[in-house]
Amino acid sequence: MSETYAPPDQRERWGSRLGLILAMAGNAVGLGNFLRFPNQAVNNGGGSFMLAYFISLLLLGIPLMWIEWGIGRRGGALGYSTGPGMLQSLTRARWVRYAGALGIAMPLIIVIFYVYLESWTLGYAVQAVTGNLDAGASAAHFEEYTRLGNGGFLGSASLQGSWSAYGFFMVTALVNLWVLSRGLSKGIEMAAKIGMPILILAAVGLVARTLTLPDFEGRSAVDGLAIYWQPEWRQLFSAGAAGIWLAAAGQIFFTLSVGSGAINTYASYLTEDDDIALTGLATVSTNEFCEVILGGTLAIPAAYLFLGTQGVEDAASSSLGLAFIAMPQVFENMGFGSGAEAGGLAVAVFGGLWFGLLFLAGITSSLALSQPAMAWLQDAMGLTRRKAALVIGGLIILCVQPVILLPGVLGEFDYWAGTFGLVLFSTLEVILLMWVFGSKRAWAEIHKGADIRIPAVFRLIMTWITPLALLGMLGWWGFTQAWPILTLEVDSGGGAWGPGVLESQRGNIMLARWLMIGIVLLFVVLVAVAARRGHFRRLEEDRYE
Repeated sequence: MSETYAPPDQRERWGSRLGLILAMAGNAVGLGNFLRFPNQAVNNGGGSFMLAYFISLLLLGIPLMWIEWGIGRRGGALGYSTGPGMLQSLTRARWVRYAGALGIAMPLIIVIFYVYLESWTLGYAVQAVTGNLDAGASAAHFEEYTRLGNGGFLGSASLQGSWSAYGFFMVTALVNLWVLSRGLSKGIEMAAKIGMPILILAAVGLVARTLTLPDFEGRSAVDGLAIYWQPEWRQLFSAGAAGIWLAAAGQIFFTLSVGSGAINTYASYLTEDDDIALTGLATVSTNEFCEVILGGTLAIPAAYLFLGTQGVEDAASSSLGLAFIAMPQVFENMGFGSGAEAGGLAVAVFGGLWFGLLFLAGITSSLALSQPAMAWLQDAMGLTRRKAALVIGGLIILCVQPVILLPGVLGEFDYWAGTFGLVLFSTLEVILLMWVFGSKRAWAEIHKGADIRIPAVFRLIMTWITPLALLGMLGWWGFTQAWPILTLEVDSGGGAWGPGVLESQRGNIMLARWLMIGIVLLFVVLVAVAARRGHFRRLEEDRYE
């Protein structure tokens, strides 16, 4: 039986194709491009990591991007902008709508901690420009600003955080909510049209300055590129190669934002005949340009020049050390003269550019991750755009308190929603589209209105290689890591606990897990409420089989 789409008469739409591409790229281009990517490359074999990275991009990243665009556009044509309706449109099984609640809850959980990290970049940008960033003692400055661990906040030895970090978080949260309240074309699209070109220009300017720096103690910035671009194929098949492959695949998920539900929601605002084949590829290309070309040519070469190989490795050992501790030291040496005055000016100029760039990258991503919950409250719960923004803002500000104040909570949120959750939801999506809905119908769906013909080999990849690779990753996790992590035998990264850490953070970790479960259950309940109101009725008619 042929499918008949019934798009609602009143739905938000993208104002232009350029705006759509920039918004989608803004969703993908985030802190992971400039913070996480260099760290992952340094800690996982450099050039060998890059080989695994590009293979993962071809077998996982690009196929999942097209799959999510296809699911999203199809769902939008049927009147659904979020996971519950989109996934149920692929099968008659009603339970799928409840699994689809993950596509709303998970991005919201990510936003809760992501906005806090994003606010650090705003705080550092302001401090750099105003001359209050102590680059010479950057490690102590970072510790004083964030007070991670038991920072003694509010007079309690068990609380972390600082008033400065808290204040910049509130400013960042309000900026996010103001843009969301303006809607798709006047808010998110406009922010992307302004923010993405500025971000790219700032990154290009920093890259140009980095590559033209004079040699320092016999080292050049160009030599630092060798950390990325000296591949060793044999290392990919050695005894410890599994860690490299998993790190590369994880970076692809993180950097492209696949599996979060945000791409699906953005794609739902397309019309049935809008191209997704070329536009999806353009989104991936923009992200990879920002990550590999710009992000890969910034932090590591500059840090190598002034800190040397050991300095780079030491900075990369911490997920945030390279950006917040090593880079201010680098900027202090990037002036056009000598002396403290020249160093201070360089920190103000280049530090302002660097942390401003990170803030713009962060805010375009947090806006995208907030949109699934916004769309659900508007479409299924009947809230106006501004009321939905207020509800989302209230949830973020309420639920972020443990992230800010309690040690160990941020790491749990990051692992379960920002790592494991992405793989879980992606696996569900690809199986439903390619195996349940059918690869033939899925292939035709993706090519509706297409400006290019996707090579046929990708149909094979999307049907078999991508889903089997995802199932293999979940199986490996379940066999080797699930029980030790769940029972707190090891930390969320699979490593040993530091002395006394587990004892001091056990309660915080369990609170974080129950809070995340509570957020997921909240949206499962809201899905049930929407179902009773008839929100999914059109999907149960025969013509949508």
